[in-house]
Formats: sequence, structure tokens, C-alpha cells
Amino acid sequence: MITSTVSKSNVYEQEAFLLTYKIYTAVDLRGFDNIKLPDFNGFHSQEVEQPADRRWKLEHYKGRNYQTTIYRQFILFPQQSGELTIDGARFDASIAQASRVTDPFEALFNGGGVVEVKKSIFTPKINMHVSALPSGKPEGYSGGVGEFNISSTISATEVKTNDAITLKLVISGTGNLKLVANPEVNFPETFEVYDPKDESKFKLTTDGLTGNKVIEYLAIPRSAGTFKIPAVRFGYFDIKSKSYKTLTTEEYTIQVAKGEGNAAQSIANFTNKENLQVLNEDIRFIKQNALHLTPRGEFFFGTAAYWMWYILPLLAFVLFVMLYRKQISANANVVQMRTKKANKVAVKRMKQAGKLLSENRKDDFYDEVLKALWGYVSDKLSIPVSQLSKDNIEEALRSHHVADNLIKEFIETLNECEFARFAPGDPNQAMDKVYNASLSVIGEMENQVKH
Repeated sequence: MITSTVSKSNVYEQEAFLLTYKIYTAVDLRGFDNIKLPDFNGFHSQEVEQPADRRWKLEHYKGRNYQTTIYRQFILFPQQSGELTIDGARFDASIAQASRVTDPFEALFNGGGVVEVKKSIFTPKINMHVSALPSGKPEGYSGGVGEFNISSTISATEVKTNDAITLKLVISGTGNLKLVANPEVNFPETFEVYDPKDESKFKLTTDGLTGNKVIEYLAIPRSAGTFKIPAVRFGYFDIKSKSYKTLTTEEYTIQVAKGEGNAAQSIANFTNKENLQVLNEDIRFIKQNALHLTPRGEFFFGTAAYWMWYILPLLAFVLFVMLYRKQISANANVVQMRTKKANKVAVKRMKQAGKLLSENRKDDFYDEVLKALWGYVSDKLSIPVSQLSKDNIEEALRSHHVADNLIKEFIETLNECEFARFAPGDPNQAMDKVYNASLSVIGEMENQVKH
């Protein structure tokens, strides 16, 4: 027989718990021909890697002795509150049994025979009670549930204009670390800020993901003066105390001196490198022409050419000011810029997913596709990552007059991506299907969502 057990049946939203499938056998189990695991609807799942040399041990269970081993384990994170069900699993097993021999001479000299018997084993459903997170989420809440710490460092506090500053945040602890959104950093208005890049290093434990997430924010001060980068607030729901907690980082004072501005400034090895601008190359010296003398009696003053020398520079100056103000306004509206870049960022992530697909890196592929899908709707609809859910995505898309069938297709693509990694069958075929569906739905969404 095979049992399915959970480490706890009463949890909060996003609280990790362990699902274990364990084999109990008193016969010669040869293996499984087919396994049908549940879809884990309503849960985000991560499979715990089992050792290659699976070990069996003797265990007394319900009055009998069995050889037992843990077969599969999953860490599950509930994505919604209420009464949720983990469907039963099916295991089609092959069991070797001794055949009955009626001829005593054959039994004496040949030892009888062995036949292979097929048997389907079913595990029961598991009912989970998932409590909603309490009201009163604190400022800076990033969707974290577990136990966390946060620290920060900055590359420099004394710089010149157009020099880059890197602020690094490290979130460490145990919980739904992979689903925690990047905290918001309030840089001064005169700083040009680029999208953060993050890197996560964690391992699966029975309490969830344990490790850290490193986020780097790059900003460039464009004017001289003394500026403050306020402390970053990081809020999360603490499982042990069953209450919200807020952590804060250090506040930084930045002294910005006026730079000489003779060299072009550029930034390398950071996100959105293609969007960086080259500075101090937009003004050129006036080319000095040789003095041209006119014959006596010919006057330049009052001629059409004379007035053009005044009018054309004036028009050029007015046009320059208009374009410059438009650029400043566009750069100041961060939300609008993110909306415009949503498709470009999603396409970039899907290209990376395509590379992971070709390398057959299954888990990394699905993570990158999910980042592309969730990130696209976050940027396109101006919804903070910490507030993203399938319900408010559906509502926001309807408010932008997106067709119902496309909304349904987008939600189904998200679900398929979340569950495909654990579905039985050909993994390459499943990855190809998810990749093509994601590309298609992002392309159609870009055509329908207008601002």
C-alpha cells in the first residue's frame, strides 16, 4: 500500500507544508508502470529531491511488519484560503508472485515459477483548511509568510553626478522565499533608477524554502547636493507568532558632488542596459568658419539670410526645449515607462526560457516562464507584484476590455505552467506546449491591452 500524509492540515495562505507518499510492502514490488499524481489545484508546489540510493527499512504498521521507504515528497504553498482538497494519487504497480505448480516433479526440480501481477493502488483525498492572512497588512508587505531577516549595503555614499550607486538588499530566512516580491526603495526624484536584478539561493526543507534572495538596485544621481535614501520597510507574516512583523534597513545619506562631465557615462552588467543613455554628447562646439568679406556696396544686414541666422537657431532652441521637457516627463512617469516596456521585458524573459528549454533545464524553464507571465501583467496593468493574484488580474483585464476568451486562456496558461512540471508524460513535449502557449497569449494580450 501507499500512504499520503501531510505535515499539518490547518495552515495559512502561503504557509509551507510537506506532502509525503510512502510505500509499505510485504511482497516483491518490482516497480510502477504508471503514476497519476494530483494537479495540486490551489497550491504552488515544489518537489523534494530524494536520494538516488533509496533505502528500505522495517516498520511495524497497523499490526504488521512492512518494508517501507519514502517515494515522493512535495512542499506545497496554498495560494488561496478556504477548504482545499488534494486529490488522491494512482500508482499502477508490478508485483512478482510465485505461481502455483500442480506437478510435484516440476516443483521439485524447477522450483516452480514467478508471475508478474499488476495492481492499481489509490491514495485517499486530503482535506486542507487554509486560513486567510489577517487584515491590517503593514506598509512594505511583500507577500512573505515564514521567518525572515533583511540587511542592506550600499556601494558608496560620496559620489559625483552621473556616477552609479548600487544598493543591495539581502532577504534571508525560511518560508515562501521564492514568492516574495522585491521591496520598494524610495530613491530621490533626481536619481535615475533602473529595474532591480535579483538572485536567489535556497534549498527545500520541510518548513519551506531556506536560503536568501539578493536584490540589487542601480541608481544614478543627475544633480549635486545632499540626498537621503530612506530605510526600506519589509513586512511579512510570521508563522510562529501568527502576526505581521516589519523589518527596516539602514537609512543612507548620499553626498553628490558635481562631476566634470567630460567623459561619456555608461553602465555595464546590469538590467536594461539597452535603455541607458550616453551623456555629455548632445552639445557640440560651433564650427568656426573662415571670415568671408563682401565687396563694398553689398550689405548683409537686413537681408533674408541675415534674418534666417536669427530665426533658425531660435526655432531649433524651442524645439530642443520641447523635446527635452517631454523626455523628462516620460522618465518621471515610472509607471508609464514600465507599461511601455512590459512586452519588451516579457519577450526578453521568454528568450531566456527558450534557451533553458533547449538545455532541458526543466525547473529553471518553468520559473522563467512564470516570471514572464506574472511580470508582464504586473508591468502592463501597473499592479504591484505583491498584490498579484489570478482574481485581480482577471478583474483588471476586464477593465481594459480584454476579451473573456483571452482572459481565460491567460489564466489557463498560468495554471498549466504551474502544474506541468509534475505532470506525467513526456516532459519535453509539456515544456514545448507551455512555451508556445505563453508566447501566443502574451502576443495577443499586447494587441488588446491599450492605454
